[in-house]
Order: sequence, then structure tokens, then C-alpha cells
Amino acid sequence: MKIFKQLIQTNYIMRKVTLLLSIFCISVGYSQMPTTAAPTPPVRNATDVISIYGSAYTPITGVTTNPNWSQTTVATEVQIAGNATLQYANFNYQGTDWAGNIQNISGFQYLHVDIWTNNQSPNVYAISSGTEVPHAISSVAGSWQSLDIPVAGLTGNLNTVIQFKFDGGTGGTIYLDNLYFWKSPPAIGTDATLSDLKVDGTTIPGFNSSAISYAYNLIVGTTAIPQITATPNDPLVTSVTITQAPALPGNATVVVVSQNGTVTKTYTVSFAAILPNSSPTPTTPTSEVLSIYGDTGGFTNVWMPDYNFGSNEGYPDLDPSSAVNQAVKMNFATAGYGQGTNGVTDISAYNWLHFDYFADVTSTQIRFIVIGNNGSVFEYPYELTNTGSNGTLVHGSWQSVDVPLSFFQGSGFTKSTFFQYKLGTTSNLVSNIVYFDNIYFSMNKGTVLSTTGFDRGSVVSVYPNPSQNEWNIEATHPVQSVQLFDILGKKVTAAIVVNGAKVTIQASDLSKGIYFANLITEMGNSSVKLSKD
Repeated sequence: MKIFKQLIQTNYIMRKVTLLLSIFCISVGYSQMPTTAAPTPPVRNATDVISIYGSAYTPITGVTTNPNWSQTTVATEVQIAGNATLQYANFNYQGTDWAGNIQNISGFQYLHVDIWTNNQSPNVYAISSGTEVPHAISSVAGSWQSLDIPVAGLTGNLNTVIQFKFDGGTGGTIYLDNLYFWKSPPAIGTDATLSDLKVDGTTIPGFNSSAISYAYNLIVGTTAIPQITATPNDPLVTSVTITQAPALPGNATVVVVSQNGTVTKTYTVSFAAILPNSSPTPTTPTSEVLSIYGDTGGFTNVWMPDYNFGSNEGYPDLDPSSAVNQAVKMNFATAGYGQGTNGVTDISAYNWLHFDYFADVTSTQIRFIVIGNNGSVFEYPYELTNTGSNGTLVHGSWQSVDVPLSFFQGSGFTKSTFFQYKLGTTSNLVSNIVYFDNIYFSMNKGTVLSTTGFDRGSVVSVYPNPSQNEWNIEATHPVQSVQLFDILGKKVTAAIVVNGAKVTIQASDLSKGIYFANLITEMGNSSVKLSKD
């Protein structure tokens, strides 16, 4: 009997060990990574491929493999059998961005993807200005899968592809390589494509031999007509005829006839002077400003965000000289963009939001959204539209906008809880390209400080100013409260309740320097500059 019991116990232990080993093997199997590199793609002509990622072909420039979309997925380039490979760990969604180098894939046949998963069935998207279209990947766990997805129906606009996105993950890990678009080469003697198309000696952005139509935007005010040159893919083509644009706006054409004379292609470049010139240079005194974005105002008091969300299309330098004047380029047909901090910022010292914008003719709405966090996050939008609900949207030139912060306060915003800002719209169908620059909060609207009156204020006089002991401020309307800030916008005193038309502020305990008093009246807010001797 004792031996029989021992046999039962031994059998029970062995079954537990077997079960644990099985679980361990399954766990190891689903957590392993590939030991072999992705398959090597076939040799193709450079004109037959647009490579986004991978070493087999030369990728386009401007590719970001880890855009900041607030996702939990961590994108890392790792070496698999000596080959660089994209690893998406903790996979829920992730993408690749080349918004600064838009690609026209209308002449291509397939999107190629090599993928290795543990136990995932993700979707892949090629994103343009149109609707995102998911394409399911039925991958086999534990081995490389080479997929060729037809370009037809891949995305809403094949002429303006700017991103890949992969989603549908559940927290595992996937590996990717050889992300590219491709097409079959033409039959011998029938090639009527170009290998290069240049404007004033530089290859046109986004050029590929299969795309025959290009929009080339010039800076507003341009009068010199750009000159195009072209190189055929087959040097034995019958003819290449170039017709330059006769005027601006206008079209230039290149007609290419194949070697055997049976195929003709016409490439068209449409020129229009619609890009922004240099944005305005702010002249608001730096002591009055908390700068959010801008590089030409000389501002030293700068709000420092901890993170970005959404996406933009980069920060082009709009100054053709050696100087730098960058702006935020938005494509609202694709996404909005914003920045934020881990904590809140008290902007009680400031009374105005300023921003400059340049909208293309197709845009009908923009929103600047101030976001507060008082325990709950709330958005407070200021909107410009063609019909002018808050203000009228102007196209084709730089416009300066000053919004009183009381506008946002009227919707419930509290200055002490500034948390984020966002550039956005109500839909991806209402606007396209818009540039923004010189985003800042300021104490006063305008460029010159005054102590005798403000746009929304009620200050009549300040005396003595400069002062050693105290300042007396008289107003035309009762002052409800006043706060004092130093030249960097730091609060010096708590709010002083007044409820009268005359305010006295003690200065004897203050250091020498410049200060600003922020007065709140029934007519709005005013800031007055004070000097301490």
C-alpha cells in the first residue's frame, strides 16, 4: 500500500511538472524573437520602388520610425541576424511618418510588408489626407510573412501618402522589415517614364517615375518662372519635349515618347505662388510675454512643454536668407497637434493670447484651443471660419490674432490651470494646410506699454512711478482685485481685494526693478508697468 501511494504521488508530481513545462514552453514560444532576418527582396530598378524602411533599397528621406502619437507601443530598431529590423514592443498601435516628404504612389501596384509576430493579427494602414482604411494581416506566429497588398483601395488619396500605421495589438511584440511600394518594370522598348524631374536644378519633392502630375507651390510674391529639366529612364527614348510654364500660376509639361514609339507619357508641373512668406516679427516687449512657440521675438520667458500629441508636418524655415524664421506647418486633413505639461502653469499675469496664421485657400476653419486642468481637463476653443463666428478666416497672407483671455474665462477657463494648447478643427474635412507662428501669452495687446489706458482696461493714472515706497493707481471703474508680478511673470503678491477706483500697492519691501500690476475690473483686465527705485 505504501508503494502504491508513493506511485500516485509521483504520478501527480510528474503531471504538475509536465503542466508547468508546457506553460513555460508556451510562454517562451510567445515571447521569443526571430532568429533569422526578414527575407531579402528581389533586385528592382530604383524607379520601380518607393522604399520607406529596409536595407534592400534606398529609403526616402525624412522618415520617422517612432512618431509621438501618445501610444504605449515602444518602437526600437534592433539587429536580427545582422539586419536592422523594427521592433514594436507592448504593441497596441504604432506608425512610421514621412509627412515632410509626401509620396505619390498612384503609379505603383503593391505595398510590401515583411512581418514576424508571436501571436498577433494586426492591421496596416497607408495614411493620406483621405479616410484611414485598415488592411488585416493574417500573420503566422513565429515565422516571417512576406505580404504584397494591392495599392488600389489602399488609402483615400494615393497622391499624398504620408504615414504607415499598425494597430490591433494586444500588448505583445511584432517585428517589421522591408516596407516599400513597388511596381513591375515596363517591357523593353516601351519605357516612356522619367528617372528625374527637376525644378531649377533640384529634384521635385515626392518625385517618382510613375506619378505624372505635380503641384509645385512657390512663395507668395514670386514672379520669376521656375525652369524644369527632365531625364528619361530609358536613354533611347524617341523624344523628350519640354514646355516651360508661360506665367504664374501656370503649367510646365514634359512629353516623353518611348524607344519603339508606341508609348507616350506627359508629365505636368503646376506652379502656384501660395506658400507663406516670412511670418511677422513680434515687437511686443519681451518682459510682457510668456512664449509658447516662436523664434524671432527674442522672448526669454518660455513655456517648456513636457510632451506633444497629435502630429504636424514639420517646422519649415520661411526666411530665404541665412536667418531662421520657422513656423508650425499643419495639415488638418490628417491631424491636429498640441503640447502640454505634466503640471499646470499659472498664467494670471497675462491678459492676451497672440498667434499668427497663414491659411491656404481650401481651409475653412481653424481652432486655437486653450486647455485647462483643475482636476478635470476641459478644452476652450477660439474659432475662425469663413463666416466668422468668432472671427473671419483670411486666406493667402499672414494674419495676426489677439484674443483676450477673458474670452476663454467666459467659458469657464481659469488662468491658474493652463495645461495644454491644441491647434485643431472640428473635422478633417474642413481644412488642409495652415501655418502657425508667434504663439504667446502677453500682458497687453499691442507693442508699446502705456500707463494711461489699455484696450480693455480702465487705468487713468499711476503715481509716483518710479517709486520707492508705494504706487497709487486710479481707474475709471471700480477695481475688484489686483496682483503684482515681476518681469519674468512670477507672482509677487497674492490677490489684493480692492472694490474701489483707487488702488495702493506697497513697494517698500520689493527689490529694485520692473513690475506689472494686473487689475481686474468689471470692464475686463488691465496690466500696468511699475518701476521700483
